[in-house]
Amino acid sequence: NAMGGRETGSMANLLCGHRNLNSAEDRAEVAEFWDIPELPAKAGTTAVDMFEAARSGKIRILWIVCTNPAHSLPAQAQVRAALDAAELVIVQEAFRDTATCAYADVLLPAASWGEKEGTVTNSERRISRVRAAIAPAGMAKPDWWIASQIGQAIQAQMPEKQALRLDYPCSQEIWNEHRALTRGRDLDITGLSYTQLEQEPQQWPCPEGQTTGKARLYTDFQFAHADGKARLICT
Repeated sequence: NAMGGRETGSMANLLCGHRNLNSAEDRAEVAEFWDIPELPAKAGTTAVDMFEAARSGKIRILWIVCTNPAHSLPAQAQVRAALDAAELVIVQEAFRDTATCAYADVLLPAASWGEKEGTVTNSERRISRVRAAIAPAGMAKPDWWIASQIGQAIQAQMPEKQALRLDYPCSQEIWNEHRALTRGRDLDITGLSYTQLEQEPQQWPCPEGQTTGKARLYTDFQFAHADGKARLICT
């Protein structure tokens, strides 16, 4: 989901824990945690730009997960031309008849939301524990498991990448890594565990030593900038 995606750095210009890819300090923190020499300093492309780059040949492989760009993105003619032009299109999807699946060279069966577990964060920073209602159909697997397997296969061909751990046994292991990466950040959730979330959802921040999250931010008038002041922007 959108909130959780930003928390985990799942955008072209972000890193986990609300870190900025443009910050050398933020990149160094994550590289040290992952025990790798460095992270790329250059941001990736955003969704619309990514498809333009694929159409022009700058991007040769597209791996599409849990979205349907051949139906939902603007400029559909360009998007479909990009899918045609890409050398390899991998689609990870729970339904085989989406518009994007028609362009797939490789179609990976993914578990849908009711078939997997983890957490989801809503727009008031409230993290809920999600449990599978039913088992995944057929050969379908959770997205994290598919990514882990492909990552390990790539690692096997690239000995210099062995330090990066990708062999997660379960979703809770990923959650615990994410928790550790939030330590000291504005969304610090080092105090939250699956066990606590089983009892009730909690809001971030909830650092280690606390049992409940913070209901309302900025009541102390300290904002997430070096000088502690807010930034008000007229739109």
